[in-house]
Amino acid sequence: MKDPRRLRRSIQEAAKTRLRTHARLRAKEGERPLRILLACNYDPANAATVCDHINAFVRHSRGTVHVLSGTGEIFQDIHLPDFDVVVVHYSLALALDSYVSPRSRRALAEFKGVKAMFIQDEYRFVNATLAAMEACGIDVVFTCLAPAEAARVYGGIRNGAVRTEQVLTGYVPDVLAAIPPLPLTSRPIMVGYRGRTYPAWHGEQGREKIRIGKRFKRDAFRFGLSTDIAWSERSRLYGRDWLAFIRRCRAVLAVESGASVFDFDGGVAARSETFATLRERRSRIPGLTRETPYEILRERYFAGREDLIDIAQISPRVFEAIALRTLVIAYPGRYSDVIQPWRHYIPLEKDHGNMAQVVQALRDDDKVAEIITNAYAEVALNPAYSYATMVDHFDRVIEELAPQRARAEESDLTEDDFRDAFPKVLVENPHAMGRPSLARRLARQVIRRARLDWVVRRLRG
Repeated sequence: MKDPRRLRRSIQEAAKTRLRTHARLRAKEGERPLRILLACNYDPANAATVCDHINAFVRHSRGTVHVLSGTGEIFQDIHLPDFDVVVVHYSLALALDSYVSPRSRRALAEFKGVKAMFIQDEYRFVNATLAAMEACGIDVVFTCLAPAEAARVYGGIRNGAVRTEQVLTGYVPDVLAAIPPLPLTSRPIMVGYRGRTYPAWHGEQGREKIRIGKRFKRDAFRFGLSTDIAWSERSRLYGRDWLAFIRRCRAVLAVESGASVFDFDGGVAARSETFATLRERRSRIPGLTRETPYEILRERYFAGREDLIDIAQISPRVFEAIALRTLVIAYPGRYSDVIQPWRHYIPLEKDHGNMAQVVQALRDDDKVAEIITNAYAEVALNPAYSYATMVDHFDRVIEELAPQRARAEESDLTEDDFRDAFPKVLVENPHAMGRPSLARRLARQVIRRARLDWVVRRLRG
């Protein structure tokens, strides 16, 4: 097999050559690059995956990308006709005033260029999102849904005039694939996992994210496996702490991302969460608080509404583990047709009935090394799962739509002018960031809730 690092470099050089060739052709034809405004909430203190996604547009797009980060009155101090394309990133919820104010939505509606939107967690407040998209005149939405499912959800907007393009929730970060792996014998944790408790209305897909950790932790004790498995908010890891954790594990657990219930009017979430809170029996003793059983909430509020729209797909966590050359143990699933059982990951039956087989494979150094090697070479180094490929897909779509929309006004706006007016330093490697102090996190929450982002931007300027 070829040297993985050399293969990665060749892939990167090929991508750069394509970009340079395209730029020369456009210059020869007398065309200027599209001016793209990317509206987002760029926060390196949170999940690095979000920053990776935003950084990718700046690094790989054939257009000139200006990153506008903030919430609330995001378009207050900017002249939108200076741009050919406005993109609303998934880190902003278009339907929520706290993220995009009504005045900003009106400004977007009046914009005559291409209007694109990236969306994730699209099972929440669906009708409100659809209404906001229609009011703003979104031209294309980059969705996690497959074409047939996307047509069911977005087909009603302006009688199907909104174009849908399928993308993944995340891709392979180049910076992670370049980190050398630790030998298996140097990894003190056999199996690691960090989960998160989701509301009951997320359905079985939400419950699986906790169930796999709880059951594996219980079963691992019988087999004498060392584990580091947790699912509380206090145990969450970010930035370099998260990377160090994955690298110290021989294997990590995984399930498909998404939720089983599409909550179109928001009623399922509102009713089930309200009922669960009112019926909760709290205790001052940790672990003795009695929550409303999931079965009661499902029967009352979302019986028969699970799996009507399929949103299950591969998680960015799987890409991170594969890039860092750590084994993945996962419940069987499609995983966006990216990974195959026993070739790229070890499948764990959902009832954990094959636990003995999983443990046997986990303790076989040759088997573990073989699966990790296959996954790294065929997934992490595959250009199809790179951010460059995602942005190329985005560029092709907006270049097709741009001639049908108004072009940007003639303007003296330069990249330096934009950075001076809207200062935002993109973090080259968000995975190397440390966790910010509690005081800083609280200050950011206060600023966001008080909708004072624009004040902070002006002070920085």
